[in-house]
Amino acid sequence: MEMTGFFPLLWWTLGGVAVVGTAVYLFMEYQAYLLRTSVISVPGGLRFVAQGFTVESRHGSKEIIVVARDGRHTRQPLAGGDEEVQTGSLSVTLPAVGMKIDVSRISVKGQDGEAATATGFSRITLVATDETMQKALGRSGGDRSEVRLDRVPDPIATDFQQFANGLRAWIDKIEQQIAAQAEAQRQREAEAAAAAAGLAVVPEEDPTVPLSEEEREARAGAQLEKWRKAAGFKGSSTEMSFDARGKIVWLIDLDQTGRVILHAGDRTFHGSLMGAAVVGIGSEVEVAVRDDYWSEDDPRLVAFRVLGGSTPENRRAWKERLDLLIQSLGGKSAQRPT
Repeated sequence: MEMTGFFPLLWWTLGGVAVVGTAVYLFMEYQAYLLRTSVISVPGGLRFVAQGFTVESRHGSKEIIVVARDGRHTRQPLAGGDEEVQTGSLSVTLPAVGMKIDVSRISVKGQDGEAATATGFSRITLVATDETMQKALGRSGGDRSEVRLDRVPDPIATDFQQFANGLRAWIDKIEQQIAAQAEAQRQREAEAAAAAAGLAVVPEEDPTVPLSEEEREARAGAQLEKWRKAAGFKGSSTEMSFDARGKIVWLIDLDQTGRVILHAGDRTFHGSLMGAAVVGIGSEVEVAVRDDYWSEDDPRLVAFRVLGGSTPENRRAWKERLDLLIQSLGGKSAQRPT
């Protein structure tokens, strides 16, 4: 080959390599851009921003605003009536009080008894009802709304779970304030009625008076003992979290034989870990178990999220311990809720 022909060919080759390299780099940057999330401060609240949707808290009005490029919104009057359904582009304002937020991985059911396969996507569901607020205002009626976002990439769902944990703490605080105000109002009405009838009023516990750590622990311990008595066993490894009034928020009480007591989201379970599934989600560990309604025809599991606020090392140790116990029990794994 003559040198006069070699150099143009070399330059063309180097140019092609540069173009391909640039294309690969731009593609990788675009993929990272699609998975990028952020939490920004807005007047009177916070906003979670991701490709395809935003979720914003409005602290003054105690509302949550969901804007999505593609989602599903259903609204059902609590007093009865036709359900309203909206799909596609959404802009929905929901009451924060009474809201439940769920982030769950989407999996495909395996064939011939094989384990479910992760799809790489999650589902975000926000369920809200203004019944609590209506009752606090002395009104009846209200609506139940559900906003569902499907096919959210798992990395975005994981970031959103962290944001949702903060929302949950904010919502809990609002609900506690409303409950305290309602209780104070009820107490005032009871005292007024008793005074009108000439009766002595026996004072009830004032929820605004803080409890000591010992009192909170004693109340949580008493609740655990009731659950242990109902379950018929006592765990050897136990962790829990309780609120300012000693009410257990989440609990895991594990027996080395593979039995467990779980509590989270105002639900309690006691039974075997056979067929259970364990996964780490954000700053929590989700333990999904077979309840009384589980069957081969409907193999979905009931999920409990525990260990919120625990250290990553502690959550990892619990997950390994649970995985080993589940494996030792054998049996065919059931399906986690999707």
